[in-house]
Amino acid sequence: MINSSESLIYVVDDDEDEHCLLQTIFSRYHQDCRLKCFNNGAELFTQLTHQLDGRLPDLILLDLHMPVLNGYEVLQLLKKNSDWWSIPVVVRTLSESDSEVNRCHDLGSNAFVVKSANYRQLANSMSALRYMCFN
Repeated sequence: MINSSESLIYVVDDDEDEHCLLQTIFSRYHQDCRLKCFNNGAELFTQLTHQLDGRLPDLILLDLHMPVLNGYEVLQLLKKNSDWWSIPVVVRTLSESDSEVNRCHDLGSNAFVVKSANYRQLANSMSALRYMCFN
């Protein structure tokens, strides 16, 4: 049974190492959050369409460059659907390109975060995001 006070966060990223890192960080520092990981946008939309968790996520962490449906396509589909448009989406990518940042904001992302290979920086950025989104 899902704890109703538990925050549900979807991670959409084709990098399994990112899944593991984020799972480790959230299990260590944010036990009141439940992460569910998807390898691409198609898996995310299967989950959302069928409401397999019985509720919508409180936040989506979205990689920009993925196969099947990339982050731009996912943002477009999320923001066009009246059931999903209000879900906060934070784009996470390796790029710091102004054009990518602007395009993501134009498509409705709530924030844009550059991925870090440093564990401490990643943990700190997830803590800051969690604080911004859930407090």
